[in-house]
This record gives sequence, C-alpha cells and structure tokens, in this order.
Amino acid sequence: MRRVNIRAAFVGEPSHGSETGAADESDEAVALAVRGGEITVVVPQGTADGDVLGAATTLSGTLHLENERVLSFEIQDGAVGAFFEDEAADLHYRREAQGGVGLFTLAASPTPGIAASVLARDLMKSEVITVPPDLSVQAAAELLAFHRISGLPVLDAGRLVGVVTEADVIGKQGGTVAEIMTRDVLSVAEDTPARDLANLLTRRGIRRAPVLRAGQIVGIVSRGDVVRWVAAHGGARQ
Repeated sequence: MRRVNIRAAFVGEPSHGSETGAADESDEAVALAVRGGEITVVVPQGTADGDVLGAATTLSGTLHLENERVLSFEIQDGAVGAFFEDEAADLHYRREAQGGVGLFTLAASPTPGIAASVLARDLMKSEVITVPPDLSVQAAAELLAFHRISGLPVLDAGRLVGVVTEADVIGKQGGTVAEIMTRDVLSVAEDTPARDLANLLTRRGIRRAPVLRAGQIVGIVSRGDVVRWVAAHGGARQ
C-alpha cells in the first residue's frame, strides 16, 4: 500500500478528468497491489489503512487476467453502474505503447461515432436463428458451430425466455437448452437509439441483444453490427 497526491496518482491516465473531478484537492490516492495488477482508491486525506476501502469515493484499476485479457475499470461512489473495458492483452499493450486510450475516454461522450437518428432496427439482423427450450444441448452446439455465432435466443411459444451462448454450452451441465440457458436477457425495442444500445452492450459486457416489437423478437443486434455501421458511415453524426 502506498499513498500519493490525488493529482499525481492519475497523471497520464485516460480518465484523469473523471477521477479528479469527483475528488477534493485534500483527498489522497492509495495504490493497492493485487493479483494481476494494481487498484487505486481515492479517500479523504488521513484515512487509516484499515478504513481505506470503506472510505473510498473512487475505485479504479487495471487487472491482467489469466485468459490473456486486460480489465480496466472505474467505480465512483453514488454512481449508477461503472465504466469498464475488457480487451485482449496484446491490444491493450499496443494501445499503451502508442499512447492511445480506450473506453474511459469514450465514456465521457455517451454517443461516440453514432448518429442520433440511427435506431436499433437500422442495425439489427432480421433473420434470427432461434431455438426452443426443449432442444438438446448437442443440437444447440451444432447450430452455434455451423452458423458461427456465439448465442441463440430461446423462444417458448413465441416469447423470449432466454439465450443460450457458447459459454453456457461449455460451462454448464444439462441435457436441454432450458437447463443451461441464460435467463436474464438484455433486450431492446426496435426504436431504441443505437447510441444507447451501444452503451448498454459495452457497460453490461455482452455481445448481442434481441430486438423486440410488442414483445415479439424481430431481430438481433451485436457489437459487430454497431462497429460495421460506424465503419461504413465514417463515424458520421447527425
């Protein structure tokens, strides 16, 4: 554990403005070594070592995970949600070497590269491969592999009840989709602004979201769909 001046702690950090903006000049930063990296907490000056985590107003850090990925995050006291970025380690190191920044900078602007008039229906794929809850896990795995997709919406009598993903197939035990599927599914309406959708996908750390109309699935949109729109339109805004 080491203590540094609040301004010195975040020199050169991509999210410098957000962290220091929420802190008083009298605050101090405490750096804590943890497995895989270091986390930094902002606390009132003079906070005892044993009270650091309980008194923190901001917690941020970068962790190098065992699966060759790097997780960067920032959590502020009283905020709803948190900023985080999960990226491949080689991309992280390359970006660092080039002096680049990632999601923390984008988070300051909630609509990076996406025109305000673009809606979820403009980005979604309308041909959606769905499966019933009683389908076997083996059959679901074959569909994922054949179509080279990472998730399948699960419909029961036309109603969205879950999604079965690659992670579900390889990480859970069960004979049918109903036994392994993820039931807490983020879905959006077809008139959801694409910029809001992009933020949801990023902040929730998920790859795709079913698009609904009157409760019925009419499409699916992924991070890749958002990226392709930005690439095709040159990041144009309206």
